[in-house]
Amino acid sequence: MLNFFRKRRMADTGGAAAFASDGARVAMPPDGAANGGAKAGGAFGPARGFPPPPHLRPVTASPGSVRPVESQAAEPLSSDLPRFTMPVSGGLRRGSGTQAQAAFLTGLSPEVNGRLREAFTPTRPKQQVNALFIGRTDALKRIIAAVEEERAHVILFGDRGRGKTSVANAVEQIASQAGYLALKLTCSAELGFEEIFRHFLKRIPSTYYRSAAGHAFASRRPFNSFNELLPEGGFSVTELNEVLGGLHGTHVLMILDEYDRVTDEDFRNKLAELFKNLTDSAIPVTLLVVGVAENLDQLLGKHPSIQRSLVPVHLPLMTAGEIERLLQAGAETAGIRFDPAVVDRITDFVRGLPYFAQLLGLHAARSAVSRGVLVVERADLAYAVNRCLQEAERGIVDSYSRALAGRRRASLEEVLYAAARCPADAYGVFDPADLSGPPQADMGETLSRLCDADYGAVLTPVTEAGRQRYRFANQMMRQYILMRVALEREEI
Repeated sequence: MLNFFRKRRMADTGGAAAFASDGARVAMPPDGAANGGAKAGGAFGPARGFPPPPHLRPVTASPGSVRPVESQAAEPLSSDLPRFTMPVSGGLRRGSGTQAQAAFLTGLSPEVNGRLREAFTPTRPKQQVNALFIGRTDALKRIIAAVEEERAHVILFGDRGRGKTSVANAVEQIASQAGYLALKLTCSAELGFEEIFRHFLKRIPSTYYRSAAGHAFASRRPFNSFNELLPEGGFSVTELNEVLGGLHGTHVLMILDEYDRVTDEDFRNKLAELFKNLTDSAIPVTLLVVGVAENLDQLLGKHPSIQRSLVPVHLPLMTAGEIERLLQAGAETAGIRFDPAVVDRITDFVRGLPYFAQLLGLHAARSAVSRGVLVVERADLAYAVNRCLQEAERGIVDSYSRALAGRRRASLEEVLYAAARCPADAYGVFDPADLSGPPQADMGETLSRLCDADYGAVLTPVTEAGRQRYRFANQMMRQYILMRVALEREEI
């Protein structure tokens, strides 16, 4: 085994390169995960770094060994740079030999890496309702009942990383199998109301049009899609409603994913009006709006008149059992196995957030396979945690650093750690009375301080009748704190 690690270290010197704050180049293992962000001024702040994962060690090159980019632009690429290795049809050819392996951990072929990425998908929502789609039965039942029985529009909301898009994809697939015309579109700040609904109507063929006597658009035939029935240029919600009133022989489900990206207030007002008009006209069109939010007002604004037309579905965190099943399903697909202690530790880290379960599962599985074993052990989990911390959102890292930048760092760190471990409800709200750990005489003052922008605004107060509770401003901060403290204290 010792010889294996020595060989591995020698192979790693041909991997990717990173740059320290002084401009020196630091040779990294091929996946760039060796030093865990420990260099000065790195992603985890100047106070302290992370120990390297157990089976990966950094090798430092001499300072000044890299010339400015301008002088290298016309030169051939160095042989020690990483390469893309996955083939692209009609384009890049598959690499071979050691260069093809450079972008991955030692011992991972592109085929193996691809299989692991299919088993664990932290950056890609589930596209199919299959063995890898775990849990969310209650949310799916509620959405289906709202559409099928109540003829109501649905708002699916919750924090980031909970799998809302995967649920929306599942609804799209299930609805299509039942005969619905399910159409899905991802919103963006650049797309206006007219653009989005023209896109939807382009996908509704004219075969679903029913021409009725006196219908405002009956004379516009022949046409290919419902979009051609709309006026040129802009159109009103009333005109859109009249066009959709010609639907016949189907029920259209329009899914607007990532609606939180929409910032135009006029868009939100028009959508609220469309909700009401579709409901009042009994038109066979249902809207499923999906977005990151703590409540409906954050997504739709304050429109009390449409509340009766909507069914809000808050996507809760996964249970510990569902997280375990998620890891098990990924392991079976990849042909590996997780040590039970590793499963327990991952479950404790992720606190019901499937995104981090997938991310830890992927990196830990890759680490194990690169070592030539099929059982994911604690050393692999340490590597995975290190990678997750390196890839953390910049905002989370900055907020955490600001929270601990002043005096009483150790005390503040303990309070944040206690808050991360504290039981919370489905919305991530916790009660200070449930905090565990060393008693703090001024706990209320400390929690209030952590809500201040000068301390990173890590927490957000939740004022209720008779008590004050809190939640993390970014719910992914909870997992970041748990993993960071565990790695720093070598408790993995």
